[in-house]
Amino acid sequence: MAVSTMRRVVSGVVSAAAVATIATVVFVRVDAQKPDAAPRRGSIQRLDPGTFQARLRAAGHRKTGGISKDKTDHEDARFRSLPHFTSSFTDHGTTYPYTMVGYPPKSGKSSRLRSVIVPLRMEFAFFADAPIVFDPGIAVQNILDSPLYQDASFVNGVGQFGDMLQRTTFWNRMDPGRNWHVRMARPRVAAPVTILVEPDIGEVFDVSNDPAHPQILGNVRFGAMDSQIHTMLQFMDIQPDEMPIFVSYNVFADALGYHDAFSVPTGGGTETLQTLIYTSWLEPAFVGDLLADVSTFNHELAEWLNDPFVNNVVPLWEYPPLNVTCGDNPFLEVGDPQGNGPQFDSFPTVPIALNGYTYHLQDLVMLPWFAHETPSSAQNGWYDYPDTRQITTPAVKCP
Repeated sequence: MAVSTMRRVVSGVVSAAAVATIATVVFVRVDAQKPDAAPRRGSIQRLDPGTFQARLRAAGHRKTGGISKDKTDHEDARFRSLPHFTSSFTDHGTTYPYTMVGYPPKSGKSSRLRSVIVPLRMEFAFFADAPIVFDPGIAVQNILDSPLYQDASFVNGVGQFGDMLQRTTFWNRMDPGRNWHVRMARPRVAAPVTILVEPDIGEVFDVSNDPAHPQILGNVRFGAMDSQIHTMLQFMDIQPDEMPIFVSYNVFADALGYHDAFSVPTGGGTETLQTLIYTSWLEPAFVGDLLADVSTFNHELAEWLNDPFVNNVVPLWEYPPLNVTCGDNPFLEVGDPQGNGPQFDSFPTVPIALNGYTYHLQDLVMLPWFAHETPSSAQNGWYDYPDTRQITTPAVKCP
């Protein structure tokens, strides 16, 4: 299908120096129409900001996939992936093994974790007179400059968010010199992929209070986005130790973000243990600080660090702070207790100023919270990070 040259663009521009690897545009059609059917027309739905934020909170975060522990919990040359280690905790006589990204904390060995940012240029057709385009340039640039890849000041020191989170978690379990790190290397930035979204699998919203100054956001059905991501991976040059991060700007996918893991046969009896993240970037002016900018990415990146293969089982826990609703979530997903629960808005994001921008990071629980440690073995006895004051007691088990 040809792409119109007349477009309404909702975008930012990435500096050439930062993303010199961005070059060609790959066109992918995502729709539910038969090839010879006339396209169904959609419309821009007007929602007040409060109603739209409730919609986003209901969407929340997801996880999908999962790889069996017999492939992830030991070193085996047949299974190629990123650096990872396995340990366990015991709770009321039951041992819970877990596998995390990096080298064992007691080894004192640092890792530089490789990733590839894949910008998703979302083009919503047949919702208005001209296609509505969400260019991911500004999101990619700000992610590159964010505390997820750059050193920033936190309550306990200076570093990248993921590294500071994991060092806080294992502060009293790492090597005596505390030389252990899990840092993100500067990512590759892939060529942007243009995805065409038609009304069968997408929606467009205007969340402004003033029709003269629209605030436009898009949504894509989760299955459509996930299917496209898995298709893209088949044609991308992703190394076994690289983690792709798919980024959309002011567009979500029935979920704010998710992380995934699955095994890919690579011949000769070997397999690649593939992990990935999809994250939306939403402008604070459109959605408020609670769901803004990197709040989804830091949620998903932290869960990838702590449960990369989506197979770390923990005791079922209740959503804080009221502890009356079971999370029904058996995995070590550090962002979900605060980021996915009915009291989502009880946990404000943590503002981190860096490179001329104020980023909003979701606060997260750490391993000692799931393990019901009293006191917590993390640095200063904390259970959460980076706020360190939002959660002060371990998880409450589901009845």
